[in-house]
Amino acid sequence: MSRFVAVILSICAILFVSRVASAETCALEPVLTPASLSELRLTRTATCAQTRNVAPVPNGKIVGAGIIYLYANDEAKYSSLNNVLHAIDQLEGKYIYPGETFSFNAAANLLQETIPYDLGPDVHNNLVKAGGICMVSTMIATAAHDAGLPFVNARGKLIPRPVPHSRYYKYYHQVNSINNHAVAITEAAVAIKKDKLGEPWETVQDMQFVNNTGRLLVLHFEPSFTVADLDLTQPFGHIQQNQWLKVELRAVPNGMDAWLNRLELFSLN
Repeated sequence: MSRFVAVILSICAILFVSRVASAETCALEPVLTPASLSELRLTRTATCAQTRNVAPVPNGKIVGAGIIYLYANDEAKYSSLNNVLHAIDQLEGKYIYPGETFSFNAAANLLQETIPYDLGPDVHNNLVKAGGICMVSTMIATAAHDAGLPFVNARGKLIPRPVPHSRYYKYYHQVNSINNHAVAITEAAVAIKKDKLGEPWETVQDMQFVNNTGRLLVLHFEPSFTVADLDLTQPFGHIQQNQWLKVELRAVPNGMDAWLNRLELFSLN
């Protein structure tokens, strides 16, 4: 069998996040070695910077949110952080139009021939392309569930929840208080594959929901740390202190609300 045939790459791992440049410009290099995960070490410090010109996210009504706490003394410290940083860079400020079906794989730019991600561990600790970004799909799914948005499968049929991970991660089973109400984490496993070089990546598993609010929604992430807070002597970077990640789905103001929002932004400049 060709080594490029039917290679299914699960992209679900233990991760956390901040904003960085694309995989091509961030110093956390792709790992192209058969070494075991425990033997991998980063050899130079990441010099990641925001390279996309993303407009400020409007201060609209928060219709859904989610927050995950990660602790430096548990499994979170073994997270592959690099690809989560890339995913946040792709998704921050992403608009979701009324009636639109949001596809995580499409929005995170996972289906191109060349995708802005490096290798990372999946749920089985295999190194795969874009390994680890299920932390981000899970956080967005949590915000969508909090907003009461309906999830759909690849055929557009309603489903109660996205597909969960095949492995138990205790921090995906938190229930946290956000905006004075309890929000449970909603797991969302995603996966892609590529049968041969020169072809675009294809979806194996996606996380999709429908914006039925009648309002334009926008994604906004608020991590508690940056790449400077990571221990880059460890594989993919480890958190050194307790951290958290917050994601919001905001309704972009319209009508009079939009004018008031513009005045507020103008007063801040």
